[in-house]
Amino acid sequence: MPLTQPGWFSDLEAWWIPAVGEDVARHVEPVGIDDSKRLHVRCSSPAWRTQTRLIAAALTGCVNEVLAPRSKVAGIVVQAVSSALPRIIRDRWPDIVGEDLAGQVEPVMLGAQGRELCTVAASADARDEAARRAPEILARIRELIGEQCAITRWSPSALLPVVVLVTGSSSATERQAVEDVLLQTWHDAIEAFGTEHTLILEHGCATPVDRFVSEWVARLQLPDDAGLMSAPMAADTARHYDQAVSVRDQQMVARRPDLCLAFVRRPSEVLPLETQASAADISVQRVLLP
Repeated sequence: MPLTQPGWFSDLEAWWIPAVGEDVARHVEPVGIDDSKRLHVRCSSPAWRTQTRLIAAALTGCVNEVLAPRSKVAGIVVQAVSSALPRIIRDRWPDIVGEDLAGQVEPVMLGAQGRELCTVAASADARDEAARRAPEILARIRELIGEQCAITRWSPSALLPVVVLVTGSSSATERQAVEDVLLQTWHDAIEAFGTEHTLILEHGCATPVDRFVSEWVARLQLPDDAGLMSAPMAADTARHYDQAVSVRDQQMVARRPDLCLAFVRRPSEVLPLETQASAADISVQRVLLP
């Protein structure tokens, strides 16, 4: 679908930053408007893509408040693929940031209309060290790309999220037991990775367990930066018909989550998502419900 940029679009400081705030604007960049008047955006990391999808309705309202009466957007579409990053940056990344940081900090996309390099970091220490080296890193990039290089800024690195897949038997209805395990999982993630890494609970939209996850996170009424998100993913039956659930599970597993939580009613019960996660060497924690 072709995207256009109206006359007001390029002045992000006049509408985008006032609408969403500087923190979101550092990680979420408008790309254009489609024929249905929807605003397409791209994000600096998978965690920000998930979070932006969750708050898209609220962001739409904020954008329309700022744009009125000049224009109005019908909604926000979060692009699945980040903006193009010059190939030479990926190819020469260890030379650019140093061998010691290359495995800890990853280039993701260019933000601010191609002027800002966005990265994700495996830890706060790696993020801070990369920020300290930012002037040298940017100088090496300009040297590699040459005079046509537009990259002049370093965006503070987002930290890689902790991703946990959650699946449950269709007959599992023990809400409290599920919520107790979710709370313990959140606590374990904080103990293992720290408070700055967001915990994303990815799950389907069909079973009671799926509903419990969404409702539990919503009931906590946490601020956006609290580090816990529910990310429901519906199976696309319109495209994949009776294979929709299997395809959705494959997509979830392909993103290499940190853990799969499987809530079952019987020791012999094995859930499809659990099977796919095990086959991909992803750790599975089975929870036998009463």
